[in-house]
Amino acid sequence: MSRASAIFHPESYRELFLDVLKDYPGLDTALLNDFVTYKQTGIPSDRFGRDAPYVWPAAAFNANLMHIHLKLPPEKFPKNLPQIDRVCRRGAPEKDAALVYVRGELEEHRYCLLAVLYPDGHARAREEKLMRYLARLAQKFRGEN
Repeated sequence: MSRASAIFHPESYRELFLDVLKDYPGLDTALLNDFVTYKQTGIPSDRFGRDAPYVWPAAAFNANLMHIHLKLPPEKFPKNLPQIDRVCRRGAPEKDAALVYVRGELEEHRYCLLAVLYPDGHARAREEKLMRYLARLAQKFRGEN
C-alpha cells in the first residue's frame, strides 16, 4: 500500500471526539494512529470493523462519507473474524460506535476523521441534521484535498 496521513477535523474535534470519548483518555490519538496504519497496510486493528460508505442522506453519499464499525475499550473484534463481518449490532447502544471519515478527492492518501458516533452509532447515523453537517465538512475537505 502507500503512505497515508490523517487529521481530525478542527470544527468537529471537540464535540464529536473529545466529548464522546471523555471516558477513554488518549483513545482519540490511538484511533488516529490505528487509522493511518490501517490505510497504509490494509490491515485493520482489532478495534476496527466493517469499513463502508454512508448512503443516507444523499448529501452523505455524495460527499463520500465513510464509517468504520468501532469497538471501544476494553472490547475488541476477534482477530480471526473477516473485516466485513466485524460489525456493531443494533440494540446494544453502549457497544455501537462508528468512526466517520472522508478521503481526499485528488490527494487520495489524505484522510480527515470527522466524528465518533457513540453511543448508539446506528441511531446517530439516522440523525439527518448531524449527517448533513458531517457531509458539509467532508465535502469541504475533499474540495481542498
